Amino acid sequence: MKIKTEPNLIDMKNNIKEAGGLFYQYRPCRRDVSTIYDIENIKHGVVYAQTPLNMNDPFDSMAGFSTEKFYDNCISLLLDTVNIEDAKLKTIIAELLKSKAIGKFTELFFNLNELKKYIFSKRLVMHQTQTPVQVFVTNNFKLLYSKCPKKIKDYFSKDSFFAFSLVVGNLENTEINESTLNDVLNFEGVLDHLYAQILDIKDNTYLPTMKTFLSQLTVSCFSTSGWNNQLMWSHYANSYSGICIEYDFNAINEFIGFIYPVEYTSVRPTLTLQDLGVKVILENGENKVIQGETDMVSIFSYLLAKNECWEYEKEWRIINIGEAYKPLFVNLSCIKSITLGLKMDPLCKHLIWDICRDKDIDCYQIVVSTEDYVLERKLLSTADFTYDLDEEIKYVDLLSNQIVDASKKIELLGVEFKPENEDPDFSYMYPMLKEAIDMLTNAYYFKLALNRICDNTNEDLSQVTMPSEIKEGVSQINIFVDQVKEMVASLNSVILTLKIAGKISKEDYPKITSSLENLDELSVKFENIPWNSIYLS
Repeated sequence: MKIKTEPNLIDMKNNIKEAGGLFYQYRPCRRDVSTIYDIENIKHGVVYAQTPLNMNDPFDSMAGFSTEKFYDNCISLLLDTVNIEDAKLKTIIAELLKSKAIGKFTELFFNLNELKKYIFSKRLVMHQTQTPVQVFVTNNFKLLYSKCPKKIKDYFSKDSFFAFSLVVGNLENTEINESTLNDVLNFEGVLDHLYAQILDIKDNTYLPTMKTFLSQLTVSCFSTSGWNNQLMWSHYANSYSGICIEYDFNAINEFIGFIYPVEYTSVRPTLTLQDLGVKVILENGENKVIQGETDMVSIFSYLLAKNECWEYEKEWRIINIGEAYKPLFVNLSCIKSITLGLKMDPLCKHLIWDICRDKDIDCYQIVVSTEDYVLERKLLSTADFTYDLDEEIKYVDLLSNQIVDASKKIELLGVEFKPENEDPDFSYMYPMLKEAIDMLTNAYYFKLALNRICDNTNEDLSQVTMPSEIKEGVSQINIFVDQVKEMVASLNSVILTLKIAGKISKEDYPKITSSLENLDELSVKFENIPWNSIYLS
């Protein structure tokens, strides 16, 4: 759907109604951090929205641009500030600047020499050698352009063909190159000055403006293709090991963002300088770049475009504008059902079922037809969930061992990473934080699983044979979480200083800050779940 006017709530609600109102999100549901976030988000009735710069499709909303279109755009803006009344001269300057910018200067001069040969050969054939070249070209332009060789016509537009044809008349016996053209047109220094301004606008205005603007946007993605889209199960739900969440968008009664369907196209959209509000004005004899108002219709059209190979997704997006590089949680509690994948992890399955039971959400299980390729689903009930104490204890024991292993890895990395040294090696910081995330993730699942043991057994737990690692784990995990919180607070206070001082690479800095945010959020989620008092007594 092409956006032709500023987005508004009435149109969005009508579009949602026409689409059927039911929207779906497919999620992987592994035993990892993202699943913890999914579980917490479902509990709290929110949906995570991320910057479009992090989309899984490398072409999707990334800060890219068409090189030729950008230079056309930039050159046009610059030449509007230059006092050149001759339209033909502007065309020549624009062509020279563009060829220089995209690295096709040699190709341009080759074609100019071919153009010169063609003009003088036609002048000879038409018996007009006594007619000045400029007059000959002007009087016979339509014929000359229509009959010119295809390689020349493919290279030059009508305007540039005409403009350069008038120039080559002064260079009949001279090889056309940058030097000879500068001499004829008296361009010395002008092109270099304008070219430097173009590069400055691209590197210091256009790309940073685009990236900053996109970083202020957040996008949440949904599908209207239903719960039985087999490609979506394969691509987004961990090959049928995840879940499909069904939302009833008809129940939305407040503004939660701009909601629109994706347009699938074979032509990749680009954002112009004008779309981003970038303008060039002449001030005190110098070109000055200023930031004006962005064209939101063009911005939204850009964000809603996707390669047509993804059309099977039938995607819609909720777009919001906020702080740069800061994710957003959209209030969306209208969950109608959750469908579980065929190969779903037993722990995740139990966790999702607990949420559905608590929030009165229909919970289904995917069923494969034995007769055809159709997916079906079965409404689940408490009778479909069995509890095995021995298996639960084995799982908690596994988590306990993984926590111990991660702790050892962190300890080894800590030996290498010594912030107290005069010149510490900070390259160990990010690997250590990754291990800490894994350890805290396992600690979260450890706590949930151990609590579930307490909730589902009538036995005196003091009589249940628990591996010693589990008992040790309970006492150590709280200490570990406190240490993580202290570490996060300490690093957050110095991380920017370390980056400015060049101690942390520009590649590692965003990964480290993101890891610190994850650890901070994970520690909060961990502490929000109380240990079961039965076990602790």
